[in-house]
Amino acid sequence: MKLKFVKIGINGEGIGFHNRMPVFCDGVLPGETAEVEIIDQKKTYAKAKLLKIIAHSPDRRKPFCRYYDECGACALMHAKSEYQTACKKELLEEALFKYGNVKRHFVRRFHESELTSGYRNQCKLPVSENNGKLVTGMYKPGTNHFTEIPSCLMHDPALEKARRQILDVLNRYHMKAYDAKAEKGIRYLILRHLNKQTQCTLITGKDRIPQSCINDLMKIENMTSLFQSVNTETKGTAFFGSTPSLLAGKETIEVSLKDIKLFLSPESFFQLNFTQAEKMYETAVSKVDPCGLLVEAYCGVGAMSLMASKKAEQVIGIEYIQDAVDNAKENARQNGIRNCDFIAADAADGLYKAARLRAVDCLLADPPRSGMDENMLDAILKVLPKKIIYISCNPATLAKNLKVLKQNYLVETIIPFDLFPNTPHVETITVLTKNS
Repeated sequence: MKLKFVKIGINGEGIGFHNRMPVFCDGVLPGETAEVEIIDQKKTYAKAKLLKIIAHSPDRRKPFCRYYDECGACALMHAKSEYQTACKKELLEEALFKYGNVKRHFVRRFHESELTSGYRNQCKLPVSENNGKLVTGMYKPGTNHFTEIPSCLMHDPALEKARRQILDVLNRYHMKAYDAKAEKGIRYLILRHLNKQTQCTLITGKDRIPQSCINDLMKIENMTSLFQSVNTETKGTAFFGSTPSLLAGKETIEVSLKDIKLFLSPESFFQLNFTQAEKMYETAVSKVDPCGLLVEAYCGVGAMSLMASKKAEQVIGIEYIQDAVDNAKENARQNGIRNCDFIAADAADGLYKAARLRAVDCLLADPPRSGMDENMLDAILKVLPKKIIYISCNPATLAKNLKVLKQNYLVETIIPFDLFPNTPHVETITVLTKNS
């Protein structure tokens, strides 16, 4: 079927219309005409497979990764960088107006990433076997079909080098991929590389890693710490199983964020694009006014709380995961910051607890892709912080949350940041002030 595509979707796919029904197709840009095959017909939309581009967009380029088609993770790599920025801004503005009735003039200058490849400092990869050798790869989006990806251009080159060397060592010891029935083998490889430090966690079955293998893994250049986590769960999508146990090296790796030092354990969340994350956090903290009580919800390891500590008499960070709270407390101790406290709680419960101590002047929040839940929105509208600085990685859930918060707050500004070049993802900082 020949089809003209007119829009771009939230996942980077092209959108055309056939008999007034939207047709979604990966790898097509707005303005292009393509030969496609319908592969999934629903009542209100259809999905198509790209067969051939007939009329090319001037904004198209050849993807620079040889595994672009097999992987599917970089859904906008076929678009020029300038056009990617325009698409992300358009998707952001459309979502804000559609779901939150927030007009586009609130969206400020788009902060592009200096690096368009080699920016990811962490990878979490499934492990399989090919010709008796361990390999890493990806599951095709929406499937459980494993595809070997021998290299990734989005990974920091040092991260990629470590990944290859780790696989070489594991293969020398004839390690096997995970067998669910036997509950043995290597299931996932999780790596983080920052400041010439590599932190490796092997997600395995009920295996005992030979000491000689551990020793050889620790001989890899920049290898700082090696962990093992046992995960034999058959349901769910979590990578980690048991709490990671240290096999060798240091418990944490150290990273400097402006004048703050952070100590990251394997399960600690940290943004994948370090350079852009530093700029985004610095911008968010710059929007904090000198105040009495600053609360950071979904605080993770406490990075922004610590960065903003000089602007508040008291800072309370709220995080649901106890390990992250312990990590945040240790980060505060290591930096000699005494006005920050961190509590393990649901975001809403934590905000209520903080408000019972004193009036909340400013709320910093960086929720997951699902956004703030109803309980948190209710808590905010009852506690009524004077100012909210909301970091979001999902324009749709941001917009829906803003629609609720606009009952008592004015949107001042929305600042977009690109942390994931070649993908449709965009991060934003939204500043809201209480409506007097």
